[in-house]
Amino acid sequence: MIEQIIFWLLSTVLILSALGTVGMTDAVNSVMCLLAAMLALAGLYALLGAHVVALFQIIIYIGAVMVLFLFVIMLLDLKKTMKLLSLRSFSGGFGVIFVCLVGIIAWLFRHAAVSVTETCGLPAVFLTRNIHDIALALFSRHLLVFELASVLLLVATIGAIVMTRK
Repeated sequence: MIEQIIFWLLSTVLILSALGTVGMTDAVNSVMCLLAAMLALAGLYALLGAHVVALFQIIIYIGAVMVLFLFVIMLLDLKKTMKLLSLRSFSGGFGVIFVCLVGIIAWLFRHAAVSVTETCGLPAVFLTRNIHDIALALFSRHLLVFELASVLLLVATIGAIVMTRK
């Protein structure tokens, strides 16, 4: 019972903050709504038992990507660019296309989940790996890729700092 309450609470926060992300006129407020949506999504991942994905969601997306978004938005002068990029006349068409794409993607995910369950004989929940297996694969077979990604992020951070200095 408590899991259902937490699920509905997190889902409501996720939907409202996603709508706030799209509906806000100020870019900083929109990023803050996106931050709340990503936190709620991490909570849903943890509720599903995917603790590694929830941890990655918090560390990578909230910790790194959202900070980068905030820095870029605060450094740019968005008042000038918003006048140039007015797409109000196309917003209805974009909404219809977006709803159709979301429906198609949801149908594909549902179809894939049913086919995985039917072919393996197990629910899709039992096909996931645990933290030990992921850590073993990440720090043994994929160590070079992991280190290259960290070096790439470090170079991107240094480049962003150098570009913003006057």
